[in-house]
Amino acid sequence: MPSLKKTAAHLAVMNALLVTLAGSWANADTLSDSITQGQVHLDFRPRYEFMSQDGKKEANAFTVQTLLGLNSKPIAGFSADLQFINVAGIINQYNSLRNGKTAYSVIPDPDESNVNQAYLQFAGIPGWKLRAGRQEINLDDERFVGAVGFRQTPQTFDSVSISGKPLKDLSIYGAYIWRIKNILNENVPSQTILSEINWSPSSFIHAQGFGYWYGNQAHSAIPGAAACFLSGNAQVCNSQTLGLRVGGVIPLTHTLKLPYDLSYARQLPYDGGSAAINASYYHLSAGLALPSVALHANYMVMGANPQGSYGFQTPLATKHAFNGWAEVFLTTPPKGLRSLYVTATGKIMKTQLMATYYDFQADHGAAHYGNELDLSVTHGFSRHWSAGVQYADYRRSSYGVNTEGAWVFVDAKF
Repeated sequence: MPSLKKTAAHLAVMNALLVTLAGSWANADTLSDSITQGQVHLDFRPRYEFMSQDGKKEANAFTVQTLLGLNSKPIAGFSADLQFINVAGIINQYNSLRNGKTAYSVIPDPDESNVNQAYLQFAGIPGWKLRAGRQEINLDDERFVGAVGFRQTPQTFDSVSISGKPLKDLSIYGAYIWRIKNILNENVPSQTILSEINWSPSSFIHAQGFGYWYGNQAHSAIPGAAACFLSGNAQVCNSQTLGLRVGGVIPLTHTLKLPYDLSYARQLPYDGGSAAINASYYHLSAGLALPSVALHANYMVMGANPQGSYGFQTPLATKHAFNGWAEVFLTTPPKGLRSLYVTATGKIMKTQLMATYYDFQADHGAAHYGNELDLSVTHGFSRHWSAGVQYADYRRSSYGVNTEGAWVFVDAKF
């Protein structure tokens, strides 16, 4: 692949060209029409969260997330998106990792007022999109790259991205990220490249090749930046991840289906990363699904290096969605992590039910880490309103501490 400096230079030129082109059509009248005929969006999420971790005071948080956005009307293929965010703490008996209340259990939802997204988009070529600016990036199931939508402060990326379909069944995605605004509202300077190629000839099979080059460029530790249990400077965890994924849905009868997923990835050092970074990732998944009920079995391995000093990491992922909502394993242990878990889902009218049970153990050695049970009930009242209750309970065998959490929330979208 080309050098990082050359890639960054090319993307900087692309960004400048995009802005220049936009300026060529944005006279006063068309710009005014684009704004006045655009769409305004308001999202509102009040949430109560309880968290109990052995050795810490029980945490109670009532926070409110407000998102206010404007999507301009496209003109000549160009449009702009601007979104503001406010996170307000009403009950603040918790450690947000920014408020200094370290005696309490951790709930990483600090107060915030900021720009969540602000980007210019060109979609004038059918099947293609080019974006420049601060944006959310959610790739696939967010196992490797995501906006961490569960947290009140999402993860967003200052970046240039391109997506398109050069052929009917083939799609590609690429991005260069120069800064990451993390869930603690901290800016992490970055030189990160994302790339994917997808082939989807039918619902039976979807094949993907991916490469992610993560490069933290900070001069010192930044709260909330990706970690990996290695000692050293801010670049010690920088890594490159190359992988393959195959999945799909096989119809067994008119109503019964078999979803499956097979994934493999290899992780090595990149851009100053430690030589200890040398680990593999595997994921095997299969299930049975009916229209209103489904059962899935999964086996996920975040492998360790031969010395047991580094575990496979996913620094840009929506980590809350994987390996338990209690968030014991946001950073993979040095001896790696093997997760065997079963998920049951169901739907009754407009109510969604879900239960997941995990068994965790080390990849290097035979240590049993613990078990976790996650439960969720969500209900959609209308296209604007929904609410839910969720619960997580991690029981320690040899890793972390006993952790119990609960969430009650309302989502409003206008």
